Amino acid sequence: MEKDEIVTITKENLVEGENWHKKVNVREIVFGFDDGSISTLALLAGVTGDALARGQILIAGFSGVIAGAISNAIEAYISSKSEIEHHQSEIQREEQEIKEIPEVEREEIRQIYMKKADFPEEELDMIVKRITSDKRIWLDSMTKEELGLSEERFENSVKVGLIMFVAFVAGGLVPVLPFILMAMPQTSLLTFSISTFVSLLTIGMWKTTFTSKHASVRSGNGFCRNSCCNHHI
Repeated sequence: MEKDEIVTITKENLVEGENWHKKVNVREIVFGFDDGSISTLALLAGVTGDALARGQILIAGFSGVIAGAISNAIEAYISSKSEIEHHQSEIQREEQEIKEIPEVEREEIRQIYMKKADFPEEELDMIVKRITSDKRIWLDSMTKEELGLSEERFENSVKVGLIMFVAFVAGGLVPVLPFILMAMPQTSLLTFSISTFVSLLTIGMWKTTFTSKHASVRSGNGFCRNSCCNHHI
């Protein structure tokens, strides 16, 4: 394999590895869908047991879905926003420390790379000098290496809330649909139980397929992303 091809594939893998989680918010989709399905299932099981009319059951079901979706969306938005604000405050603190106590921060860079590998002293000096010569690179290195944070990974809080809302509604509608399509609540009870179980199984399989795809093979170039496949390169 030519060097240029290897470099191109490597860059694509690094970019994909950094950004793939932004394409689909797996956590919000799975959690919202599962919570919507299970909570609505429990609600409908209760009102069906009370022998309510089909219309009353549907009203209760839709009300539960909308209320739950709004609640979960707000919770996801607030938690995401709070997490981002906390991370940004930590980054700002690190930036301030670089300005006020640069000698300490330089030593932290040295200690970080000492733990990574057994670098000779002259190589370690060169690494520290290169990194700390640019404030932007210095801050980025401290943010990622010391704090384990990356601004590129911050999710839009509104987006997170909307995804949670949609996922909850989608999951909540699964047990409601049989009551729309079937006239007998007692028959619908069995149907929505089965349909909910199948939908939860499906979303679980989707999650496994999705995460496994990105954890193992890079589509189109045939390279594994984990260490067990390094011999292909």
